[in-house]
Amino acid sequence: MRSGPPDDVLDGSCAWWPTVTSWLGGTLLSATVPILSGHVTGKAGQDVPEQVTLSVPRYAAPGPGQNVIDWRPGQNLVHPLARYGQELQVSINVASQVTGDVWTTRVGRFLITDWADDDSGQITVAGDGLLRRSIDDALTTPLVPLAGGTLMSEARRLLPAGMGASFDAALVDRACPKSMAWSSNRRVALQEIADAWPALLRTDEWGQVLFEAPLPDVPVPVLYLTDGVRGTVIKAPRTDTRSDSFNRVVARSSAVDTADIQAIAEQTTGPMATTGPYGPVTKIFSSPLIATTSAALASAKTVLANALRPTRVLPLQLAPDPRITIDDALSATRNGETVLGYATAYDLPLTVGDGVMRVDLGISG
Repeated sequence: MRSGPPDDVLDGSCAWWPTVTSWLGGTLLSATVPILSGHVTGKAGQDVPEQVTLSVPRYAAPGPGQNVIDWRPGQNLVHPLARYGQELQVSINVASQVTGDVWTTRVGRFLITDWADDDSGQITVAGDGLLRRSIDDALTTPLVPLAGGTLMSEARRLLPAGMGASFDAALVDRACPKSMAWSSNRRVALQEIADAWPALLRTDEWGQVLFEAPLPDVPVPVLYLTDGVRGTVIKAPRTDTRSDSFNRVVARSSAVDTADIQAIAEQTTGPMATTGPYGPVTKIFSSPLIATTSAALASAKTVLANALRPTRVLPLQLAPDPRITIDDALSATRNGETVLGYATAYDLPLTVGDGVMRVDLGISG
């Protein structure tokens, strides 16, 4: 969960406004991008989990006492909203209307990918989280692990220039086999490392790449969402899907210098048990980074857990909370029923007029 205002401030009366800054490399292009409306969205399982969309006035002053400027980039290569490497840092400010205290939550950093002038006096801007750079910056030749290379060192080496990585202290580093090579897609290579470790591949609010430990089977809530008086939950309709809902994972080693290594993880209980009416739905993946049976089993279990989590979804509608992000363990109570799960997706409005927040709470089992 991101840092931010305490529950009692969000539950009560508070002021809310975004701050968006624009950067090109290490140069600040604009300390204040005026925002009419916008959303930040995140979804686990996407190549680039986070996106931002903004609506900006065509003409506006960046701040009080400053001159009005044109926010349409046009042919200006260093315009704050151009798409030549410009990045937007998005934050949400919340102020208590009782004490006047202000909390600022950094939501994310985004690479501008598109802009459009809709001829109505507004500019629309879209951006992707910084994992987009690992897709754009393809490897021009196959990359072979260095002598003595490990999962951590090779993950750092696979990142595009200027991007950093952080590793959960619970992850145990190990050597990469020499008899392998990654092809062109850095994003695929990074995901292969994450799956084989096993780990979760994410980015933080600064745009840094994170390799996080797998989520516990039983969520320990970091936030309790309720309806009723001083609650924030508005609606909690149910959804369910069979699409991409496999209940068996086979993990294999594809290293040429190891014996045949394979492990299988299955859902053995509940309505998605492989032995029940649901039937087995199998996913097979292989990696040269899997060198032992125990590593294969750990990978299979993590991939299975990540797949089962979004199959039963409680799509929450609640008062906006900038602290909630992907993988947060949440407790949600609606009409007297309480469920636990992990946030698998969210849609965070940036301005007061953009409506409620939406969070998909994935409930495995």
